[in-house]
Amino acid sequence: MRRKMLQFLLIATLFCNPLFSLAQVAPIAQSVTGRVICGYQAWFNTFGDGSPVARWRHWSAGQYQSNNGVPAPGAITFEAYPDVTEYAPGNLFQTSLGNLNNGQPSKLFSSWYYNVIDLHFKWMQDNGIDGAALQRFLGETRDGVFRTNRDSVTQRLRRAAEKYQRSFYIMYDMSADDTTYFKNDWLHIENDLNVVNSPYYAHQDGKPVVCIWGFGLTDRVSAPANSLAIINWLKAKGYYVIGGVPTYWRTGVNDTHPGYSAVFDAFDMISPWSVGRFGDNTGADNFKNNQIVPDLAYCNTHNIDYQPVIFSGFAWSNWNGGTRNQISRNKGEFFWRQLYNIRNAGLSTAYIAMFDEYDEGTNIMKMADSYFAVPNNQYFLTSSADGTYIGSDFYLRLVGRATQVLKGDQPLTTNVPIPYSTAPLWFRTSVEADYDAMLIWTNSADPSSVPQNVSAPLCGVVTGETSHTGPSSIRVSGTDNSTGTSYYYFRAFDVNIPVNAATKLSFWTYPTNNLSRYVTVDLVMTDGTTLRDIGATDQNGTSMHPGAGHGVVNNWRRIFSNIGSWLNGKTIDRIMIAYDHGGETGSFKTYIEDIIISDTITVNSPLRTAAVTEANAKTAIDESSLSGSLQVYPQPATNTAILKFRNGWKGNGVVTILNVNGTAAGQQVINIEGGQASLPVSELRSGMYFLRVEQKGRSVTQKLVVTH
Repeated sequence: MRRKMLQFLLIATLFCNPLFSLAQVAPIAQSVTGRVICGYQAWFNTFGDGSPVARWRHWSAGQYQSNNGVPAPGAITFEAYPDVTEYAPGNLFQTSLGNLNNGQPSKLFSSWYYNVIDLHFKWMQDNGIDGAALQRFLGETRDGVFRTNRDSVTQRLRRAAEKYQRSFYIMYDMSADDTTYFKNDWLHIENDLNVVNSPYYAHQDGKPVVCIWGFGLTDRVSAPANSLAIINWLKAKGYYVIGGVPTYWRTGVNDTHPGYSAVFDAFDMISPWSVGRFGDNTGADNFKNNQIVPDLAYCNTHNIDYQPVIFSGFAWSNWNGGTRNQISRNKGEFFWRQLYNIRNAGLSTAYIAMFDEYDEGTNIMKMADSYFAVPNNQYFLTSSADGTYIGSDFYLRLVGRATQVLKGDQPLTTNVPIPYSTAPLWFRTSVEADYDAMLIWTNSADPSSVPQNVSAPLCGVVTGETSHTGPSSIRVSGTDNSTGTSYYYFRAFDVNIPVNAATKLSFWTYPTNNLSRYVTVDLVMTDGTTLRDIGATDQNGTSMHPGAGHGVVNNWRRIFSNIGSWLNGKTIDRIMIAYDHGGETGSFKTYIEDIIISDTITVNSPLRTAAVTEANAKTAIDESSLSGSLQVYPQPATNTAILKFRNGWKGNGVVTILNVNGTAAGQQVINIEGGQASLPVSELRSGMYFLRVEQKGRSVTQKLVVTH
């Protein structure tokens, strides 16, 4: 059920299926012009999710009423791995893929659940995205199983759209070879599902909106008379009809059947498909000049509205072969160039393909950010695949900014204007090519320090020597030629990370001899301050200066520092890896891995003790200290705990996680909104903990049970 992309080896899947009826316009419903709408598939199913589909679908090719076809290495149909850390445990299902490289089980969500759709629409609201076009494949609905599933998803989407005040409409993927079947299905939507009457169903010019995608495509039946009849039938019923049309609709060549000009002219709005029609910024510029500008001129002349399509990137190597990261996202610049061109053409409307399209890697929804977050035995596309750390929510935030730009609420910039990552996770890498942030500089001295007495200095990524996570690591080597002062500070990563009180640095080190212990990670701030010279210490109270020595020879050891205690309010400009030692000469070689900068809970290795019992906990903290002003759920928590407050708690607070013996196991700044906040707990071992929340001189304490 995929759209063949004639000309660029790509498929097009897109849409969404919004619903409205010929009822009068609800005052809350908003237009599609001047708005950013995301295509929403909601087509992922898992065996055991309770849906009529009753199989794995779109994650893999599952068998009906069977776990056969469970996603496994080489048996998957999606390219980008989702970030599932915010889903409820009951909405996730175990695959036969290996564990994620952070040790967590490889689980996937089902779109069948209302909670899943609810979370997606919350992300839309959080990022200021206007709404969604819900896909409805006409051919799929001929099967009663899939029709029932799609009907239920449609009604659940309505609930979520109304809850988060996002507009929606139905978008059909179809051809023109069965006019009667389409009419019956649409009447079913009108009369039985009744979603068109939602106050958030999109209207344009006082009319409810419906989109038809596929008329005129050369991979579909050529029946222009049937196509025109469907459009006119909808318009006669009072609908505003959008046409998802072939790229070359205006000229009738390449992907477009001839004889469709009257069909295209009948639409109220034209939305030409562009996914895969170009693969870089130059191609985007050419597409603007050759397609968008003349398309828009034609539409203006013929009184047709115009909705250009923007996509983030494309790949389908897992599903259909081909090149990994085939159309690179280029750290958001590819998406942004399309936005830039559309805005410069005078447009304020856009369709984003797609919100949740993990199959072909066009998703803007949260995705695995790095090698840590994908299964250990199967390739998947990550947000950082282009070699720079990009947070899992980056494309949601980028579309949110694009929405502001199109509405004139933010200025149009030439390049991506938002940070690559935000709190709580600022940076992490295991330096695995195709997945992770890679060294910006190799064998390069940082300009903040002139090297002294070190020859043959090398700092680069190596594979197959020794590593902590995955096959690669950073190897730092050289020869110290002086018993006096010797040092070499390598610049490694270019970042822009604001430090707060909860920010922490973590990395793993493997020194190959005693001299190699004097290699460590250092940071330089925008004001010139360095981590090594500000008095910072690690988990053992040892100075973070490389000259202090770290790690154990021929062993991997984790180094951890609460850098926010010394650098709060500053901004990290570069990550360095440095050798600094005096009094010895000789060669050194050290491996560095798994560099993480985060505000989230990062548990120090010595504190990751075995699970403890509730009886043990009572010896450390008196139960009478627990406050009814704080509720923590679910109990037990797996990935995320929700903290619910009473008595007017709001704004930022600091959570300290205590082991049963009263020792701090971690700390995090939280933002309390609407009386509650979320707390990631995936790095805590199973067992009993106590959460102490402090804010403005007051504190509350409550129990937390964690299980994995």
